[in-house]
Amino acid sequence: MEKLLILTYHAVDLRPSVISVSPDLFQQQMETLAHHKLEGMSLATAMKHHEQHGAFPDNSVVLSFDDGYLDLMNNVYPVLRDLDFTATVFVASAMIGMNASQAHYANADFDRDLLGWDHLETLLESGFEVGSHTLSHPRLSKLSDSEAEYELGQSSRNLERRLQVPIDSFAYPYGDMNRGVKEAASRFYKYACGTQLGRNPQKPDLLHLKRVDAYYLQKPKVFSRLCSGGLEAYLRLRQYARNLKQLVS
Repeated sequence: MEKLLILTYHAVDLRPSVISVSPDLFQQQMETLAHHKLEGMSLATAMKHHEQHGAFPDNSVVLSFDDGYLDLMNNVYPVLRDLDFTATVFVASAMIGMNASQAHYANADFDRDLLGWDHLETLLESGFEVGSHTLSHPRLSKLSDSEAEYELGQSSRNLERRLQVPIDSFAYPYGDMNRGVKEAASRFYKYACGTQLGRNPQKPDLLHLKRVDAYYLQKPKVFSRLCSGGLEAYLRLRQYARNLKQLVS
């Protein structure tokens, strides 16, 4: 593809939640990618190809999973493995291995069991990428400069020390970032994903990569149109509506 599409998932489960996609719908979406001759891959794989060839890999879609929920091992990993897809999983490194109660105590926005270190090692062995999502998933722009720096840097160090692999990719929790946060992220990571909707051009902002959240793609026809290279106007309209909502709030 001329532009790089990055999909964002959070939980793949049966909860009636804005961050949830049902296992059946997820499998259907992955099979739709395969039907369109698209390969699901990690952000690191796509970016390495871009560095080497000056273009993103043909017929590729980056799959990203924020927060590192345990359901990934049962509802995501088998589906991707069967299709020979990989993905990037962004984890809050201080919360790895927590059960739902522990996670909720650490961050009120979490209420699910989280992946453990052994799960991350299994994913790495299967060609997945582990990326950072800070230590504790805060809103980075609300922190002091030193606090934000610590969340960004210590998370990278924790993951690299325990997993023994470079941690090049990062996702801003809540998509929350400003110039200072972005500059701090650049000191620890090569690539950083936000929540701005859209595809990434051949010369993207590597520290504010666009993604498309699965929340907007639950209708099969919409997802299929996205796979065919469409939905540009739809994504711009959705982003415009989000911008308006943020201004009002």
